[in-house]
Amino acid sequence: MYEAYWGLNEPPFTLTPDPRFLYLGKEHEDALVMLHYTIARNRGAGLLMGDIGLGKTTLSRKLIELLDPVQFKIVLIVNPILTPIQLLQEVLHQLGVQTQLRNRQQLFQLLFEHLIHMYEHGQRAVLIVDEAHLIRSTSTFEELRLLLNCQMNDQFLVSLILMGQLELKKKIEKVPALKQRMAVRHQLKPLDQQETARLIEHRLRVAGYAGERIPFTPDALYELYQYTGGYPRVVCQLADNALVIGMAQKVSQIDGYLMHSVIMDFEGKEW
Repeated sequence: MYEAYWGLNEPPFTLTPDPRFLYLGKEHEDALVMLHYTIARNRGAGLLMGDIGLGKTTLSRKLIELLDPVQFKIVLIVNPILTPIQLLQEVLHQLGVQTQLRNRQQLFQLLFEHLIHMYEHGQRAVLIVDEAHLIRSTSTFEELRLLLNCQMNDQFLVSLILMGQLELKKKIEKVPALKQRMAVRHQLKPLDQQETARLIEHRLRVAGYAGERIPFTPDALYELYQYTGGYPRVVCQLADNALVIGMAQKVSQIDGYLMHSVIMDFEGKEW
Protein backbone atom coordinates (compact mmCIF):
# COMPACT_ATOMS: atom_id res chain seq x y z
CA MET A 1 0.00 0.00 0.00
CA TYR A 2 2.71 2.48 0.99
CA GLU A 3 5.80 0.72 -0.35
CA ALA A 4 6.29 2.90 -3.43
CA TYR A 5 5.80 6.10 -1.43
CA TRP A 6 8.57 5.24 1.04
CA GLY A 7 10.89 3.54 -1.49
CA LEU A 8 10.35 -0.01 -0.26
CA ASN A 9 10.08 -3.34 -2.04
CA GLU A 10 7.82 -4.93 0.55
CA PRO A 11 6.16 -4.08 3.88
CA PRO A 12 8.86 -3.88 6.58
CA PHE A 13 6.75 -4.29 9.69
CA THR A 14 4.52 -7.31 9.10
CA LEU A 15 3.94 -9.49 12.15
CA THR A 16 4.59 -12.81 10.41
CA PRO A 17 7.65 -14.67 11.79
CA ASP A 18 9.92 -14.10 8.78
CA PRO A 19 13.50 -14.71 9.99
CA ARG A 20 14.84 -12.20 7.44
CA PHE A 21 13.36 -9.40 9.50
CA LEU A 22 14.62 -10.62 12.86
CA TYR A 23 16.82 -8.00 14.47
CA LEU A 24 19.30 -9.65 16.80
CA GLY A 25 19.66 -7.40 19.79
CA LYS A 26 21.87 -8.67 22.56
CA GLU A 27 19.06 -10.62 24.25
CA HIS A 28 17.89 -12.26 21.04
CA GLU A 29 21.42 -13.05 19.90
CA ASP A 30 22.25 -14.64 23.25
CA ALA A 31 19.06 -16.69 23.11
CA LEU A 32 19.75 -17.85 19.57
CA VAL A 33 23.31 -18.85 20.41
CA MET A 34 22.22 -20.78 23.49
CA LEU A 35 19.42 -22.64 21.70
CA HIS A 36 21.65 -23.48 18.75
CA TYR A 37 24.29 -24.70 21.20
CA THR A 38 21.69 -26.94 22.88
CA ILE A 39 20.99 -28.66 19.57
CA ALA A 40 24.44 -28.65 17.97
CA ARG A 41 26.15 -29.99 21.09
CA ASN A 42 23.33 -32.42 21.84
CA ARG A 43 22.60 -31.10 25.32
CA GLY A 44 19.09 -32.56 25.38
CA ALA A 45 16.65 -29.77 26.17
CA GLY A 46 16.53 -25.99 26.14
CA LEU A 47 14.00 -23.49 27.43
CA LEU A 48 13.23 -20.00 26.12
CA MET A 49 10.74 -17.83 27.99
CA GLY A 50 9.63 -14.28 27.49
CA ASP A 51 6.70 -11.94 27.70
CA ILE A 52 4.24 -11.71 24.83
CA GLY A 53 5.47 -9.77 21.79
CA LEU A 54 9.21 -10.21 22.30
CA GLY A 55 9.83 -12.25 19.15
CA LYS A 56 10.08 -15.83 20.40
CA THR A 57 8.30 -17.30 17.39
CA THR A 58 10.45 -15.40 14.90
CA LEU A 59 13.51 -16.54 16.85
CA SER A 60 12.37 -20.15 16.48
CA ARG A 61 12.16 -19.73 12.70
CA LYS A 62 15.66 -18.24 12.65
CA LEU A 63 16.91 -21.19 14.69
CA ILE A 64 15.41 -23.61 12.17
CA GLU A 65 17.06 -21.68 9.34
CA LEU A 66 20.47 -22.18 10.97
CA LEU A 67 20.14 -25.96 11.27
CA ASP A 68 21.46 -28.29 8.58
CA PRO A 69 18.33 -29.86 7.02
CA VAL A 70 20.28 -33.01 6.17
CA GLN A 71 21.50 -33.62 9.71
CA PHE A 72 18.45 -32.39 11.60
CA LYS A 73 14.80 -33.24 11.02
CA ILE A 74 12.60 -30.52 12.49
CA VAL A 75 9.30 -31.16 14.25
CA LEU A 76 7.59 -27.83 14.94
CA ILE A 77 4.56 -27.86 17.23
CA VAL A 78 2.73 -24.52 17.07
CA ASN A 79 -0.50 -25.66 18.72
CA PRO A 80 0.63 -27.63 21.77
CA ILE A 81 -2.81 -28.23 23.28
CA LEU A 82 -2.35 -31.95 22.74
CA THR A 83 -2.78 -35.11 24.77
CA PRO A 84 0.29 -37.34 25.12
CA ILE A 85 -1.08 -39.66 22.40
CA GLN A 86 -1.80 -36.74 20.05
CA LEU A 87 1.70 -35.41 20.70
CA LEU A 88 3.34 -38.70 19.73
CA GLN A 89 1.13 -38.97 16.64
CA GLU A 90 2.07 -35.45 15.54
CA VAL A 91 5.80 -36.03 16.07
CA LEU A 92 5.66 -39.24 14.03
CA HIS A 93 3.63 -37.53 11.30
CA GLN A 94 6.12 -34.68 10.94
CA LEU A 95 8.98 -37.18 10.83
CA GLY A 96 7.24 -38.87 7.91
CA VAL A 97 6.02 -41.96 9.76
CA GLN A 98 2.41 -42.80 8.93
CA THR A 99 0.53 -44.89 11.47
CA GLN A 100 -3.00 -45.60 12.64
CA LEU A 101 -1.83 -46.64 16.11
CA ARG A 102 -3.63 -45.11 19.08
CA ASN A 103 -1.91 -46.96 21.89
CA ARG A 104 0.58 -44.76 23.71
CA GLN A 105 3.12 -47.51 24.39
CA GLN A 106 3.04 -48.71 20.79
CA LEU A 107 3.39 -45.14 19.48
CA PHE A 108 6.35 -44.51 21.74
CA GLN A 109 8.03 -47.73 20.65
CA LEU A 110 7.47 -46.87 16.98
CA LEU A 111 8.97 -43.42 17.52
CA PHE A 112 11.97 -44.83 19.36
CA GLU A 113 12.62 -47.30 16.53
CA HIS A 114 12.41 -44.49 13.99
CA LEU A 115 14.81 -42.33 16.00
CA ILE A 116 17.28 -45.25 16.05
CA HIS A 117 16.89 -45.52 12.28
CA MET A 118 17.63 -41.82 11.94
CA TYR A 119 20.66 -42.15 14.22
CA GLU A 120 22.06 -44.94 12.09
CA HIS A 121 21.79 -42.62 9.08
CA GLY A 122 23.48 -39.67 10.81
CA GLN A 123 20.29 -37.77 11.57
CA ARG A 124 18.69 -36.38 14.70
CA ALA A 125 15.20 -35.10 15.43
CA VAL A 126 14.68 -31.61 16.83
CA LEU A 127 11.34 -31.03 18.54
CA ILE A 128 10.47 -27.33 18.92
CA VAL A 129 7.32 -26.58 20.89
CA ASP A 130 6.17 -22.99 20.40
CA GLU A 131 3.61 -21.46 22.78
CA ALA A 132 4.48 -24.23 25.23
CA HIS A 133 2.78 -22.30 28.04
CA LEU A 134 -0.54 -23.36 26.46
CA ILE A 135 0.08 -27.01 27.33
CA ARG A 136 -2.70 -27.86 29.77
CA SER A 137 -1.82 -31.30 31.01
CA THR A 138 1.07 -32.25 33.25
CA SER A 139 0.99 -35.62 31.51
CA THR A 140 1.93 -33.93 28.23
CA PHE A 141 4.96 -32.34 29.89
CA GLU A 142 5.79 -35.75 31.29
CA GLU A 143 5.60 -37.21 27.78
CA LEU A 144 8.06 -34.58 26.58
CA ARG A 145 10.40 -35.61 29.37
CA LEU A 146 10.12 -39.24 28.39
CA LEU A 147 11.12 -38.36 24.83
CA LEU A 148 14.49 -37.34 26.26
CA ASN A 149 14.92 -40.93 27.43
CA CYS A 150 15.32 -41.83 23.76
CA GLN A 151 19.10 -41.88 23.74
CA MET A 152 22.15 -43.95 23.00
CA ASN A 153 24.99 -44.36 25.47
CA ASP A 154 26.69 -41.24 24.15
CA GLN A 155 23.91 -38.94 22.93
CA PHE A 156 20.25 -37.98 22.86
CA LEU A 157 18.27 -39.06 19.82
CA VAL A 158 16.04 -36.00 20.00
CA SER A 159 16.66 -32.40 21.02
CA LEU A 160 13.79 -30.61 22.75
CA ILE A 161 13.26 -26.84 22.68
CA LEU A 162 10.38 -25.33 24.65
CA MET A 163 9.34 -21.72 23.96
CA GLY A 164 6.61 -19.87 25.77
CA GLN A 165 5.43 -17.01 27.91
CA LEU A 166 6.56 -16.54 31.50
CA GLU A 167 3.87 -18.77 33.00
CA LEU A 168 5.67 -21.71 31.37
CA LYS A 169 8.17 -21.61 34.23
CA LYS A 170 5.53 -22.51 36.83
CA LYS A 171 4.20 -25.34 34.71
CA ILE A 172 7.64 -26.87 34.23
CA GLU A 173 8.35 -26.59 37.94
CA LYS A 174 5.43 -28.98 38.49
CA VAL A 175 7.43 -31.61 36.58
CA PRO A 176 10.80 -31.55 38.39
CA ALA A 177 12.25 -34.33 36.27
CA LEU A 178 11.67 -32.23 33.14
CA LYS A 179 13.01 -29.08 34.77
CA GLN A 180 16.24 -30.90 35.63
CA ARG A 181 16.63 -31.90 31.97
CA MET A 182 16.60 -28.25 30.82
CA ALA A 183 20.33 -27.90 30.23
CA VAL A 184 19.94 -24.39 28.79
CA ARG A 185 17.45 -21.80 30.05
CA HIS A 186 17.06 -18.24 28.83
CA GLN A 187 14.55 -15.48 29.46
CA LEU A 188 14.11 -12.81 26.80
CA LYS A 189 13.90 -9.17 27.80
CA PRO A 190 12.73 -6.17 25.74
CA LEU A 191 15.05 -4.18 23.48
CA ASP A 192 16.72 -1.09 24.86
CA GLN A 193 16.31 2.32 23.24
CA GLN A 194 19.24 2.00 20.83
CA GLU A 195 18.21 -1.52 19.83
CA THR A 196 14.67 -0.34 19.15
CA ALA A 197 16.02 2.23 16.70
CA ARG A 198 18.23 -0.41 15.09
CA LEU A 199 15.25 -2.74 14.77
CA ILE A 200 13.41 -0.07 12.78
CA GLU A 201 16.38 0.51 10.48
CA HIS A 202 17.08 -3.21 10.05
CA ARG A 203 13.54 -3.94 8.93
CA LEU A 204 13.47 -0.98 6.57
CA ARG A 205 16.76 -2.05 4.96
CA VAL A 206 15.60 -5.65 4.55
CA ALA A 207 12.45 -4.31 2.90
CA GLY A 208 14.58 -2.44 0.36
CA TYR A 209 14.93 1.06 1.80
CA ALA A 210 18.09 2.56 0.30
CA GLY A 211 18.03 6.11 1.62
CA GLU A 212 20.94 7.48 3.63
CA ARG A 213 18.70 8.22 6.60
CA ILE A 214 15.64 6.28 7.62
CA PRO A 215 12.31 8.16 7.50
CA PHE A 216 11.94 8.19 11.30
CA THR A 217 13.49 11.14 13.12
CA PRO A 218 15.29 10.64 16.46
CA ASP A 219 12.31 12.26 18.19
CA ALA A 220 9.96 9.77 16.55
CA LEU A 221 12.14 6.86 17.64
CA TYR A 222 12.25 8.24 21.17
CA GLU A 223 8.44 8.50 21.28
CA LEU A 224 8.18 4.97 19.91
CA TYR A 225 10.51 3.53 22.54
CA GLN A 226 8.90 5.41 25.41
CA TYR A 227 5.52 3.97 24.57
CA THR A 228 6.49 0.41 23.60
CA GLY A 229 9.23 -0.23 26.13
CA GLY A 230 11.17 -2.09 23.44
CA TYR A 231 8.60 -4.82 22.73
CA PRO A 232 9.20 -5.67 19.04
CA ARG A 233 5.61 -6.59 18.18
CA VAL A 234 4.18 -3.27 19.37
CA VAL A 235 7.13 -1.38 17.83
CA CYS A 236 6.29 -2.93 14.46
CA GLN A 237 2.58 -2.26 14.78
CA LEU A 238 3.12 1.43 15.50
CA ALA A 239 5.88 1.88 12.92
CA ASP A 240 3.60 0.36 10.30
CA ASN A 241 0.73 2.66 11.30
CA ALA A 242 3.09 5.64 11.16
CA LEU A 243 4.12 4.85 7.57
CA VAL A 244 0.48 4.64 6.53
CA ILE A 245 -0.42 7.96 8.19
CA GLY A 246 2.78 9.57 6.92
CA MET A 247 1.88 8.64 3.37
CA ALA A 248 -1.68 9.91 3.84
CA GLN A 249 -0.34 13.24 5.10
CA LYS A 250 2.32 13.32 2.35
CA VAL A 251 5.20 13.90 4.76
CA SER A 252 8.81 13.06 3.94
CA GLN A 253 9.66 11.96 7.49
CA ILE A 254 7.91 10.59 10.55
CA ASP A 255 8.70 13.13 13.26
CA GLY A 256 8.00 13.03 16.99
CA TYR A 257 4.73 14.92 16.70
CA LEU A 258 3.33 12.55 14.09
CA MET A 259 4.49 9.50 16.01
CA HIS A 260 2.87 10.81 19.17
CA SER A 261 -0.36 11.29 17.25
CA VAL A 262 -0.17 7.72 15.90
CA ILE A 263 0.39 6.40 19.42
CA MET A 264 -2.61 8.33 20.75
CA ASP A 265 -4.78 6.86 18.00
CA PHE A 266 -3.44 3.39 18.81
CA GLU A 267 -4.01 3.85 22.54
CA GLY A 268 -7.35 5.58 22.10
CA LYS A 269 -6.39 8.32 24.53
CA GLU A 270 -3.62 10.67 25.58
CA TRP A 271 -0.66 8.94 27.20
